[in-house]
Amino acid sequence: MSKEKKMPSFGYAAFVMIACFAFIMIPAAVMGAKIHVMFLLSWLIAIPLCMRLGFTYQDLQSGMIKFIPKCIVPVLLILIIGSLIGAWCASGTIAYITSIGLRVINPKYFMATAFIVTLICACFTGTSFGTCGTIGVALMGVATGMGINPYMAASAILCAAVVGDGMSPLSDTPNVIAGASGVDMFESVKFQLPMTIPVAVLSFLLFLVMGATGNVQTADTSSITQLIDAIGESYNLGIHCIIPVVLVFGLLIFKFPAIPSILVGSLSALAVACIFQGESLNSVISSMWGGFTLESENAMVSSLFSRGGISGMTGTCVLIIFSFGLFGILNECNILDVLVEPLADRIHSRVSGVIWVMILGFLACFSSSASFSEVFTGNIMSNVYEKAGLNKLDLTRAATVGCLVLSMYVPFTVMAATVTGFLEVDGIQMMKYYYSMPIYIVVILVITIFNLDKKMLEKK
Repeated sequence: MSKEKKMPSFGYAAFVMIACFAFIMIPAAVMGAKIHVMFLLSWLIAIPLCMRLGFTYQDLQSGMIKFIPKCIVPVLLILIIGSLIGAWCASGTIAYITSIGLRVINPKYFMATAFIVTLICACFTGTSFGTCGTIGVALMGVATGMGINPYMAASAILCAAVVGDGMSPLSDTPNVIAGASGVDMFESVKFQLPMTIPVAVLSFLLFLVMGATGNVQTADTSSITQLIDAIGESYNLGIHCIIPVVLVFGLLIFKFPAIPSILVGSLSALAVACIFQGESLNSVISSMWGGFTLESENAMVSSLFSRGGISGMTGTCVLIIFSFGLFGILNECNILDVLVEPLADRIHSRVSGVIWVMILGFLACFSSSASFSEVFTGNIMSNVYEKAGLNKLDLTRAATVGCLVLSMYVPFTVMAATVTGFLEVDGIQMMKYYYSMPIYIVVILVITIFNLDKKMLEKK
């Protein structure tokens, strides 16, 4: 006989949520357990606790089946972007853009040029980790030769890496946040431009002034020169390398759908790799599946351009699917509705919504995982925004600040610990030098309070 289904109390809903996420995060934080697997195993915590409310397993499975399809489009997009990155590494597209960026290094204006170079690399590689571990390390070597405070140098590199990570459609962060929030990823990235462009410009000007007013010694730029030479030896660089970029962004500008645009970028990169880089058709197709592997005598170059592939994106996709399964269970038995009701009562405007998203995203970063924060905040606040009748593009923009940008102020997160480790600076001491982060908060609040993007929001 079926039990009568009960609405959970707020206390019971909070207990279920805490039990599930403690089960996920404690092993991840203490033992370094894969958060993907812990999300899957957390179903065994959620199912019996939800069945106590009178729901059958069939009810909860039905909730998962209804909820998981919401992430199919983002998952497809992530996998297709994986193939694009593999093809762009094979074609020399990313290498050419990186080489151009490295050539603009000016010892007199190191801070500003380091910011621009890192920003370009982070945007076109889609990884703050890879950028800091390669280009960032080389730039730190130049800073040492110039006698620049390593924390000041790391500030320009890390700030640029975070800005680039947040605005790059090739990065996990915009994809995960958009998927969890239930919005189109490219629409989300475009909607963030009124925030990210001013942040990038103001940060650049700040580092320009700081560098111009400082004392600069004669810099040893040999590491940068070696890097540029190694890239040139590994690829046949030329204007042909940016054909895929022109095609992709040209199609997107003319409102061509995202998935076909990316596929055109992959196909054109395949052609460039075969014609100009001497790659075989089969090897490029293999790169689109398993990632491109570059064999170079320079370890940094090999590391930076050996990436991509559909299979390389499966971890992110699995995380999204398993997390959506958990939220589907909790949503079916009204756990999420009960939890967000008090929060929904406090959110009646764009400003309050943005502030609460940033706060929740930042607090969730104490789980030690920015990815967890993105999934958790996006799913929880998506319901709140729907109840409040607010535009969820606002949610994705605020989540970028709360979950990604502010994660740098939690030095034990995977994000902060990894990138500061690459640059060999102390994560706690580094917090004083994240100059772009306060700029992010000021810019997003000014835009929201004064509705500076009102026309853009109305179009959505």
